[in-house]
Amino acid sequence: MAIKNTLKYIAFFFFSFLIGSAVAQTVLPPVMDWHGKSEYLIATANNPWLTPSEKSDFRTTPSYNETVNWFKKLTTASPLLSMVSIGKSVEGRHIYMIIASTNTDKSPLSLKNSEKPLMLAQAGIHSGEIDGKDAGMMLLRDIAFGKKKELLNTVNFLFIPILSVDGHENSSPFNRPNQRGPENMGWRTNSQNLNLNRDYAKLDTDEVRAVVTVINEYNPVLYMDLHVTDGADYQYDITYTGAGVEGNSPGISNWLETKFKVTADKDLKANGHIPGPLLFALNDRDFSKGMISLAGGPRFSDTYGNLRHLTTILVENHSLKPYKQRVLGTYVLLESTLRLLENEGQSLKDITAADKSIREEKIPTAFKVPQMKSKVDFESLALLETSNELTPLDTFLLLGIESKIHKSTITNSDYIEWLGKPKTIKVAHYKESDPINWITRPKGYWVPASCNEVIERLKIHGIEMETLTEAREVAVEMYRIEGAKFENENHQSLPYEGHMQVSGTTKTEFRKETFSSGSVYISTNQPLGDLAMILLEPKSKDSFFSWGFFLNIFQRTEYIEAYVMEPMAKRMLEDSQELKKEFEQKKEQDKDFANNPDAIFRWFYSKTKYYDDRYLLYPVARDL
Repeated sequence: MAIKNTLKYIAFFFFSFLIGSAVAQTVLPPVMDWHGKSEYLIATANNPWLTPSEKSDFRTTPSYNETVNWFKKLTTASPLLSMVSIGKSVEGRHIYMIIASTNTDKSPLSLKNSEKPLMLAQAGIHSGEIDGKDAGMMLLRDIAFGKKKELLNTVNFLFIPILSVDGHENSSPFNRPNQRGPENMGWRTNSQNLNLNRDYAKLDTDEVRAVVTVINEYNPVLYMDLHVTDGADYQYDITYTGAGVEGNSPGISNWLETKFKVTADKDLKANGHIPGPLLFALNDRDFSKGMISLAGGPRFSDTYGNLRHLTTILVENHSLKPYKQRVLGTYVLLESTLRLLENEGQSLKDITAADKSIREEKIPTAFKVPQMKSKVDFESLALLETSNELTPLDTFLLLGIESKIHKSTITNSDYIEWLGKPKTIKVAHYKESDPINWITRPKGYWVPASCNEVIERLKIHGIEMETLTEAREVAVEMYRIEGAKFENENHQSLPYEGHMQVSGTTKTEFRKETFSSGSVYISTNQPLGDLAMILLEPKSKDSFFSWGFFLNIFQRTEYIEAYVMEPMAKRMLEDSQELKKEFEQKKEQDKDFANNPDAIFRWFYSKTKYYDDRYLLYPVARDL
């Protein structure tokens, strides 16, 4: 009976798997037929190092254990490769990284000090978007036992095949309904339901902490984060960010525009692919209203890299293209980038050093489209309301796909049908290029020992700091928070990424503060000075304050009874005509206040020395 039930379960699961895959394929838009030169990269059936994905003709992708075992065999067989664990997930799975180098010593210090440029690429930060893993397996196979060994003559390569290892094993044919293959896809978030590509600033997850540690220990000159899109249909199969972006690394942005983009696009086109910029429709549906280039915050890998002056490219393969096409395009892009670093790696090192030396007196915390009131939130692009008065940056010749608008019989609203036929159209291009919400650079920041969790995360980022061994009194500038709101970026009082987000205005105070032993001082005169500013200034949407790490300052812990406050208030009014005048004006201007006894007593209480001086005081101080 047990065997019979087991067989029934297996049959049911297999049938559900096939049905799920079949349904997804039938409801997706029609796909353009594709054949490209890059198909020659697929190994022959008799190759002993044929990857699991190649064996299935790119219908499936290997499981975590299959991937790990395959790489263990490959790295054991090749002296060019080694395999190391860079951390563990909360469910106990190792996060592995493959090191490809001709160096006998492949330690972090050896590769960090090598004259060769070092490239880091990662796949599976969103584990359902796993193209990069299978492309990396093929490329490293060809480096070890194919015709690509010469790639390592002048470049070292680090490759993380699966970053979200727990999400990767939460695999199902039902996980990504907008994506064409593979049949089995991992889940978007990790086992804690956290999106790893929203975690670069706050560092909640073991996975992103592991990557940032690799960046600090190995010091790569280029970092590539491999994804797959959602959203509108178009002809491009490989899109990416980085080129010409606004941010804190002008030299790197220019290099990406003039060197990387030119080379990558040429190589992708030569191999039958259609490269393009990362595309967002202004109306989040089609491109009839134009396209928009967004500047994300440092919660995202690419903006985080720009902020810390690391050349970072976020790749977004187009979800509606066949899996084989996407994997092969990723292989071409990885190889193209390694070859580019052969010739341009040293110049990129010099450009990076120059960007790291910049110390601007003030930096923006965000960018917006000219004439828009505020920055566009990536998570709520569909809610964006735009004015016809917006002026586009320029026009863009879009390699699009024909579409039709229909009236839904289910929702009675409009929806789009993509028809699978190529169409080239000129569209308005809007870009978040106006810097906003500027912050001035202090000499440094004092972070009290009580903020130990924030100090720990600043250390993981690699930010240099001095730890006090004895108490020190210093004159500082501090912020008092006013008008605090506890809501996410959709203005809902709901948590986001495991945090209750906070916003508010700041009122500056100049004070003398004593910082105890264990407190830290962070100078902004360091390569990661800009990153420290963005993480520690409350105005920044990706500061620790905004992510809710300082909720305790909004909690009042001492009170005064009415029978004490009543006589005290009378005496205060008798002793100070100025206070009496202020009180009368307050009642006149604020009727709610005038009719609220508790508010009146709190107002008087705040004027006494008994009042908690640290209520609403942001504890991180600026050294001027």
